[in-house]
Amino acid sequence: NKLVHKKITYIQWYQKKLVAVEKVSSCVCENCGEEYFTPDTVDKIQKTIELNHIAKKLEIPVFQLA
Repeated sequence: NKLVHKKITYIQWYQKKLVAVEKVSSCVCENCGEEYFTPDTVDKIQKTIELNHIAKKLEIPVFQLA
């Protein structure tokens, strides 16, 4: 499978809140879309979230499947 370098938005739950980190360097599989990060990138993501460096806040609708 071919991996391509892309800047993505990484999303995870942190302290019961959904957070997103933009412009994250990753390698993405062209076939399945799986994203791969270097250990350094993972450290940077976690530090950014833990330091609470919020660039902007978004309000999103949440739906419940009936």
